Amino acid sequence: MDNSYLLLATLPLVSAILGVTFLFLWRRHRQSVHLLNWSLMYACAVLGSSIGVARLFLENSAPFSFTANALLVGVAFFAVRGATLRHAGRSGDAIMVPIYLATIVGGVWFGFVEPSVIGRGTVSSVGAAAMFLIAAGTVWKARDLDRVDQLVVLTFVLTAATLIGRLVVSYLHEGPIQSEAEVMGSFWSVSLRVFSTLSWFAMAVLFLLQATKDLMKDLAAQSLTDPLTGVYNRRGFFAVAERLMRDTTPAAPAALLICDIDHFKGVNDTFGHRVGDTVIQGLAEVMQEAAKDLDCTIGRLGGEEFVAFLPATNFGQGRAIAEDICKSFTMRLHVGIPPPHIITVSIGVTGTSGDESLDAVIERADRALYRAKGEGRNRVAGAALPFPADDLPRAATTRRQPTDSKIAGRR
Repeated sequence: MDNSYLLLATLPLVSAILGVTFLFLWRRHRQSVHLLNWSLMYACAVLGSSIGVARLFLENSAPFSFTANALLVGVAFFAVRGATLRHAGRSGDAIMVPIYLATIVGGVWFGFVEPSVIGRGTVSSVGAAAMFLIAAGTVWKARDLDRVDQLVVLTFVLTAATLIGRLVVSYLHEGPIQSEAEVMGSFWSVSLRVFSTLSWFAMAVLFLLQATKDLMKDLAAQSLTDPLTGVYNRRGFFAVAERLMRDTTPAAPAALLICDIDHFKGVNDTFGHRVGDTVIQGLAEVMQEAAKDLDCTIGRLGGEEFVAFLPATNFGQGRAIAEDICKSFTMRLHVGIPPPHIITVSIGVTGTSGDESLDAVIERADRALYRAKGEGRNRVAGAALPFPADDLPRAATTRRQPTDSKIAGRR
């Protein structure tokens, strides 16, 4: 047994480690189904390479060769299926499954009906190469490809080219292989072992880099998202709204709404904090529904207070949306709250042409909100232009707490 067989013997161990790694990642992130597919990819690699080791010691190795080939094509199937799921959001089974089944049928034909080592290997290699090329095209068409994604495409293309090139070189170098006995120690067999090791390792590195990148992206999104409602938290809202403010002009104005649930402390005290959470979630849903046709940015400033930035929306349009939110929320039924008990919201709305800071716009909308509170709640108050604090009701101005442009929660 030469050193090339030692390489074959290490493949099951390396593949098992990689398969367990991707399985562990999937168990921690069940929504990432592509990780499960990559785990199955290396499970096929473990079984296929293990059978490849076992058949060295068997006289009638044709059935084992067929099974090993089917599993090694399975490596390609799950590798490209995972990549397609990650980048395109779909499995591509309508194309991949027929190709895989065709390789199985070809393997049966050249393994048992018309035995041919070169025929069986050719069918498997061509089928796997076709899968890699189709997946490379799918990934390449995806949006926002980064350097790692581009390397995945390159690896798929090179893998397909190597699979086909190996057939040509082997045929020219050794001629057609006639029997299983000729396979061992041949370029046909040694090149497969070396190529499998390099290819599987390269894909593992790239897939792990993609999984790490996805994890970091999720963590960044979580740091900008309110976990209760799914809208932006304060930090996330300011990050997005300040960018949108830079694109706001007199010709393309924007509107800003601040919404605050009326007497929310009474909701918590009477029905409990869990019910209070459902009310908060309800307001977020109503706001999203009211502005679903707009490129609206919604954030939870804290407690029961929400803010919405509506680009390409003038003051009148913003006020109409606020009125819709106010009316819809009043009519909404909340789990845990009996129908006779109505929960309402007060809203302050203002407009901007972009020639001021976001803090200034929020401050103006916040004053309008206090005016809505002072006038009886369950209503919308607007401030199309800045107005002095003297115009506010005395009760509202005395309740106002300096927060350095950070709005405090209200009851």
